[in-house]
Amino acid sequence: MSDLHFMGLGGTDEVGASSYLYVLKEGNLLIDAGVRPGRLGDAALPDFTPLADLKPSAMILTHAHLDHLGALPVVTSRFPKMLVYCTQATARIANLVLGDTLKISTQQGVPLFSAGQMMQALERLRIIPYFETITDHGYSFMLIPSGHLIGAASVLISSGGREVFHTGDVSNIATPVVNAAHMPAEPISVSAVVSESTYGDTLLPSRKEQVKTFVTAIGQTLRGGGRVLIPSFALGRAQEITQVLLGAMTSGLIPKVPLYLDGLTRGITELYEDMLDELPDGLNNFKRSSGQPAFLREPLHLVKDRCERERIIHSDRPAVVIASSGMLHAGASPQYARAWLPSADNALFVVGYQDAESPGRRLLELQQGGEVMLPNDKGNLEPVSAYSRVERFYLSAHADRGGLIGLISRYPAGRMILTHGEVSARNNLAGYLNTKMDVSLPKAGDLVALKDGGHRRGAFIQASTKKLAATKERHARAKVEISYDAEHHVLVVELPDKLSGELFQSGEYSLEVLKGKLTKIKLVQRDTDTDQAGVEIDPPIEAELS
Repeated sequence: MSDLHFMGLGGTDEVGASSYLYVLKEGNLLIDAGVRPGRLGDAALPDFTPLADLKPSAMILTHAHLDHLGALPVVTSRFPKMLVYCTQATARIANLVLGDTLKISTQQGVPLFSAGQMMQALERLRIIPYFETITDHGYSFMLIPSGHLIGAASVLISSGGREVFHTGDVSNIATPVVNAAHMPAEPISVSAVVSESTYGDTLLPSRKEQVKTFVTAIGQTLRGGGRVLIPSFALGRAQEITQVLLGAMTSGLIPKVPLYLDGLTRGITELYEDMLDELPDGLNNFKRSSGQPAFLREPLHLVKDRCERERIIHSDRPAVVIASSGMLHAGASPQYARAWLPSADNALFVVGYQDAESPGRRLLELQQGGEVMLPNDKGNLEPVSAYSRVERFYLSAHADRGGLIGLISRYPAGRMILTHGEVSARNNLAGYLNTKMDVSLPKAGDLVALKDGGHRRGAFIQASTKKLAATKERHARAKVEISYDAEHHVLVVELPDKLSGELFQSGEYSLEVLKGKLTKIKLVQRDTDTDQAGVEIDPPIEAELS
């Protein structure tokens, strides 16, 4: 039996409650302890039951987002002597995020932990820099910048002479407030990769174009006399949006109106201002050259209390509000939404991931004038008519399918485990990986060996390696006819008889257009039992389009 195993306690086939246990030869390592936004009590938590028998000897926090950090005091109260490792930025932010979690869960009548448990958790934090190897627990590990958020990390774990790469939440795109994930100059071979898959089924549009369209939409609303609400994750996304809007106002792309930060976004942004040395150089350069704060400058205002919030809500003056929570589950954002959504002059712009059960997702699915259920001041859901302009802009801090594949390719492995994604995202990404790796899509509580199990779906090409090479050479320039069947609304691909007969089994295939010097096609077999992409030809059969 393999001496390296993985178990997801939460955050496996979902985005939320991330917590992952590595059962290693020298001991057990726990990574993250998050909560499910919008859930109450035990329903918000990962299932920590297995830890009773598989006690962790150490823990790592990959970053300070609620879905990775919010249950930390629950774990440290059970293992009070366990050390918890993280970066300096994560440690500084953890205090604010956990404090806000305690406040909100207490208001909801189901506190997840006590103030004393929170303080105990913070006392267990041990700050380590990126790229420093920790060897105190038998196994060893190293934190590697993962983009996504200030202080966020991937983890390279070494145990028994083998290595595992855990991506954490990762982004390969640099933004004004975070650099892109570290990409090793040379590939690092590992036994297994455990990767997030949030956007595993998506190729996100150009971020530059999304920002441009986003700014244009805000300008249109403000010039029309309306108000703009941007529900935002308080940590990372709110600070990026702040930078985008301050820059757009300075350059005249949008009117210079009050820009308000409300909810947890206030304290986090103040902390960002205090941590400029850990942020991209552009922010430090701006502060040095302008003599102004990078974030806390006019026309930005921090909403101090409920009275000021009520004044802003009932004012008819054009303004932009960035408020937590980003999915409209709780916090300040639902209060603005309830007041502003009924007016067609206003706008609500979504800029981040919305889980399947969130009010934000429901709002995006509505027709204009439909009703969405939003929490009131007491946390009870009430219907609100949505006549405002509602749009989504893809400014995610997660890598899309292409970005994930690019990162994974730098850590060649025989074994791949996909986590942190909904069903379609994990299945789709698995279809692009499972010719190269033995891919697993575990459920929470499944114990999975971190080795190549040899269970990859075999290639569906009916030819030996030598025969395949000869056949590919013979048909390298084969013509493929493509036509559109208007009656059945399908694209018809006609392969030469000899080519299809020699190479392909019967079954269903998907087609992808590849752009390059020539336009080519790639055929990918589909698994009709699971309705997910199956094994692609390796290497793919490509042919010029006629």
